[in-house]
Amino acid sequence: MSSAGSSVTLVSRPRTRRAAPRVKTGCKTCKIRRVKCDEEKPHCKRCTSTGRKCDGYSTTPNGSHAIVFPVAQTSTIQRAVRSPMADDKDLHFLEFYKHCAAPSMSTDAFDTNFWSQACLQMAQSEASIRHALIAIGYLNRSQTGSLKSARSGLVATSGQETFLTHYNKAIKALAKRIPEASCTPEVGLVTCFIFVGIEVLCGNYDAAMMHYCNGLRILQTLRTKQGSSSGKMLGSDFIEKTLVPLFHRLLTTGIQYGVPTDLAMSLIQRPPDTPQPTFKSVLEAQSAMHELRNQALLFIRHMGENFRPVTPPPEHKLLDQQALLFALDEWWIALEELESSTILSKDDTTTAHALKACYYTTYILGASITDPNQSACDRHLPRFKALVHHCRHVVEHSPRLGVTSPAANFTFEITVIPCLNFAASRCRCPVTRREAVALLERNIPREGLWDAQQQALVCRRLIEIEESEVDPVTGWPTENARVLSTWSMSCVAAPKAENSLSGAMARQVTSPLFAGCADVYWDCRYDCSRRYGWERAVCGILRDGYVGGGPGRGAAAAGWGEREDVEGVVPAVTAARSVGHLRMRHASIHSPAQMCGFTLSSLLQTS
Repeated sequence: MSSAGSSVTLVSRPRTRRAAPRVKTGCKTCKIRRVKCDEEKPHCKRCTSTGRKCDGYSTTPNGSHAIVFPVAQTSTIQRAVRSPMADDKDLHFLEFYKHCAAPSMSTDAFDTNFWSQACLQMAQSEASIRHALIAIGYLNRSQTGSLKSARSGLVATSGQETFLTHYNKAIKALAKRIPEASCTPEVGLVTCFIFVGIEVLCGNYDAAMMHYCNGLRILQTLRTKQGSSSGKMLGSDFIEKTLVPLFHRLLTTGIQYGVPTDLAMSLIQRPPDTPQPTFKSVLEAQSAMHELRNQALLFIRHMGENFRPVTPPPEHKLLDQQALLFALDEWWIALEELESSTILSKDDTTTAHALKACYYTTYILGASITDPNQSACDRHLPRFKALVHHCRHVVEHSPRLGVTSPAANFTFEITVIPCLNFAASRCRCPVTRREAVALLERNIPREGLWDAQQQALVCRRLIEIEESEVDPVTGWPTENARVLSTWSMSCVAAPKAENSLSGAMARQVTSPLFAGCADVYWDCRYDCSRRYGWERAVCGILRDGYVGGGPGRGAAAAGWGEREDVEGVVPAVTAARSVGHLRMRHASIHSPAQMCGFTLSSLLQTS
């Protein structure tokens, strides 16, 4: 108190507003700073203009499915560690995934954004994705990347329990998550694609394609609901810019392994006769080539199923063929213009070589599919030589060549293995096809379901068969000695009983040239079980027709491989002789997803 007569001055405190976020829909950084966010996507200008890192946006509270996943600079794994659903004893597989597996599987911007960023971000809050990443991290750490390594893992081991535990936890977590109102299509699609990756790593093409088709159905349903059957998917940039390109790139494998045509067409947006625009980057050229490659494979599948080898194609199909070849030439011109006007980086240059190899492969296939004679490929020798040249550049400049990595030698991107396999099997020039085989025998990462060592074995045996009867003038195989198509099968964890099918028999077509053969399972019970036993890997050569056709159209392997010199996978190939209709059955593949009876079809009901 002041003395008498003195005055007391009361200083009023300035009135302040109670602290609260100013906006409900802004980015996370602006919410924390309590400032107005301009809500620019993917990163707001309020943050980027001041040099701050925009942490992205949370799922919108109004029930829409739009979601954006930012690039996190902080440790994703450490935040996942604090999750009560994460098992501490297995989190090192998640660390391994982050530091080794994800970079190994990422080949460019599409893959990096998904495997190294979006998946890890979503793993913080989604148990299904977290457990799926632990499972795929285990696979990458325990396998070498070869199909032999993958299939040997089908046999139960103590370490396999870790993989199966987390795979099943991921499946159960997703099944529990789907009915929740907060579950968005992004959760189902991301988990679905990781499941595809798991099954591809395991070498289970059947289960991988099951998951892949489920993902395609989700995308198809979303586009139908949006009223955009072949255009941009509204409402989610993450789906359109990240997930759709991933599913689109995997479509090449899907078409080769029997994905239904209607699902494949749901991802193809441009007719084949549309001229290509000028490319602004190699990434644009890559996307355009994926589109053309898939169109070509669908055309080849249709021609193979309906017209080849005895029925001549109608006129409109010949026009479709010319339109496809014209579109490929337009693509080539656009790529050359890009190369002449831009200084490409080392990685972009390697990608351009891979795209050129794909161009030559697609062009030769498209140009020769209407000719029933195998000699139709002979006129394309300069293209075959160019194909091998570009593949050699890719192989020799691969960052993985000669490098030992703790992760599996594996990538999802299809680059050179199918091209080299095509050159080795369809080019009858002895020098060129052997150059292709020699490149396959290098340490090339497995590309999806394409194993370079396996394809090299098939091609060497195929060359041996074809060159047993050569033209005395050209030195090339005669038309009668040339093989029409190949497929390979392997029996895993199979019983040795002579006349029974007890046990888990997994028989897979691993290298079909024509997708019409993709769903064939050979019931060799009537042919070889008594002599060779079920564990023997088998590869057949198809000549004179298609497996599964009517009487007189089928063909069967007339001799069985007795060598097990290369890891028990495709030890030998033998010439086929027409024997009429084959007896076939569908053998189930016992993957964790199938054992749980789980599919993603319920996601189709997601609103």
